[in-house]
Amino acid sequence: SSSLIAPLGCVSVIASAVISVVFLKETVCASDIVGGTLAITGTYLLVTFAPHTSTHITAHLVQYYAISWHFLLYLFIEIIIFCLLLYLYKMRNVKHIVIVMLLVALLASLTVISVKAVSGMITESIKGQLQLIYPIFYVMLIVMVASCAFQIKFLNQAMKMFDATEVVPINFVFFTASAIVAGIVFYQEFEGLALLNIFMFLFGCLLSFLGVFLIARNRPKIKHLIFLTKTKALIYSVKPIPL
Repeated sequence: SSSLIAPLGCVSVIASAVISVVFLKETVCASDIVGGTLAITGTYLLVTFAPHTSTHITAHLVQYYAISWHFLLYLFIEIIIFCLLLYLYKMRNVKHIVIVMLLVALLASLTVISVKAVSGMITESIKGQLQLIYPIFYVMLIVMVASCAFQIKFLNQAMKMFDATEVVPINFVFFTASAIVAGIVFYQEFEGLALLNIFMFLFGCLLSFLGVFLIARNRPKIKHLIFLTKTKALIYSVKPIPL
């Protein structure tokens, strides 16, 4: 389910930290150890208490979900928030990292919904139940491509304006939250799940968020590294003037 896959992105953050220590010889801080422990514990809780029910995604099911009142209300609210944030970002020139990453997260929720719908319908078609003849498949395909393209556009802009150590953890938290909400609203992934499982799943997400922030906050600033590298190259390239 999308509610399970999205939070597991913290594994890539842990792997990046391990690679930095092993190959780039970065020093290990206490916050790195605590952050890694929290992220691993959160991942264990996510895998243990996430909804594991598998649903056959067909065109008729996607159509049913797409016209449900709770999804239409969710989509209406999301469009209003997106337009407001885009107005602040483009017209008012408010270049705050939270605004940019919220734009990415709102697009990501549509990406999660459409990717699961497209992949599910392709899977059912391969199994013998042809789903590619229904218009909803191509609607979801267009939504998937468009949302991915604009998501990458805003992410690239964020990477140009802000440091990667700021963008990565905030993007992970916002993307995970949007994926979970999208899975709950559109695919009703938490339906029938015990209250304890829901609480432990959300607690696992919180631990993963804290772990990622602790790991990312001590990573060296990418822009600073580039500046220092260029400065060293300039110093080494200057030859002493012969007397």
